[in-house]
Amino acid sequence: MSIRQYNPGRNRRGRISVAAERFLYFNLFLSIVAQITFLFNKSATSLLIAALSGAVFSLAHAQLAYAKRYFWSYLLFTLIFGSAIEYTSINTAWPFGQLKYQNLGLELFGLPILILILWLATIHPLLIMARRIAPNWVLLSGAAAITSYQLFLDQFLVSNKYKSWSFSGTHIPFQTHIPLANSIGWLFVGVVFFGLANLILPKDRRKVSASLTAIDIFLVWIWLYNFTANAFFFARPGTALLGGLAFGALLIPYLSSRYLGQP
Repeated sequence: MSIRQYNPGRNRRGRISVAAERFLYFNLFLSIVAQITFLFNKSATSLLIAALSGAVFSLAHAQLAYAKRYFWSYLLFTLIFGSAIEYTSINTAWPFGQLKYQNLGLELFGLPILILILWLATIHPLLIMARRIAPNWVLLSGAAAITSYQLFLDQFLVSNKYKSWSFSGTHIPFQTHIPLANSIGWLFVGVVFFGLANLILPKDRRKVSASLTAIDIFLVWIWLYNFTANAFFFARPGTALLGGLAFGALLIPYLSSRYLGQP
């Protein structure tokens, strides 16, 4: 008779190299430092560094955790979809309303490149959260995630005179310069984008994979940073409350699932 020994480590994923892990966390740390710096100097350079390092972080994690197919699919799909929807909105006022970007540097046919960099920086972590919260309804959890995040991001851009709307209808609560149509538009875009992304992007992680801990830090930072920035630096306590509750309503179940639920 043979006795099989149970080895709980057998199913664990291997760790990426120390150099790769340092590169990942360096870009995350650099983005966080640049965001903090922006609060005090309001410099476009700080914003650019924060966005670029955030995008490098997300792309690096995509490659290190989900491999080459995910990386290239994510990069191309996000850029193509993001460009299409942003160009449509700028030129037709649908689906986000009649908006205008300004003071964001280099533009491609009227669209600031920085906006596409922000898409690359944030979508990957939001998709991971959406898949964890509701794996069978990613199009809905993803739509909720990106809409709640935009409550923060759009107010950030408006408060610093990077984005503006022309409208006369209903505005988002506590955000008098942003039309309600913007949030409705993001809900629609989120359903389409995350529904397609969930079909296109692989779900399985690599056997030797970057952990999700860095993503957890990124998501928690988004929440804390934007709450603090709106409450104490932009004089927008209503946005801090609204965005904090909306994003927190998704982040808390995600973190509970990660650390209290099944790994």
